[in-house]
Amino acid sequence: MKLITNNPRFSKEKFKDIEVEYHDIDYLEVLKKVRDYVHENWEVVTHPLYGSVKPNETIYRSVVIKESTDLDVASINLISEAVGTFEKFRKNKEVPHWTDRVKDDFSVIDHDLLSNAIKRIL
Repeated sequence: MKLITNNPRFSKEKFKDIEVEYHDIDYLEVLKKVRDYVHENWEVVTHPLYGSVKPNETIYRSVVIKESTDLDVASINLISEAVGTFEKFRKNKEVPHWTDRVKDDFSVIDHDLLSNAIKRIL
């Protein structure tokens, strides 16, 4: 399994059975990177739009994926819908230029939500 993330809190994190793939990219690029993996027979494990923070409000996104032998149609649909939802929200309102304190809060939220999901997966 892999964790695709742009959250710096995960950049040095180690998990027993999950490889952390940190990228200094924006939210949409994380979704697109996951989409690229899905097209190479990876499955989405955690929902790409988890939590109650709207895609045009936060800057961080993390998604767990797992390798598969077949193309997973459900994962293709899920990540495609997530990209479409992000673009719809972004068209309505751009992500604000948050202060470092607010960015840190979003980082904590993303980290806590995904860390708890990873504990359940493992």
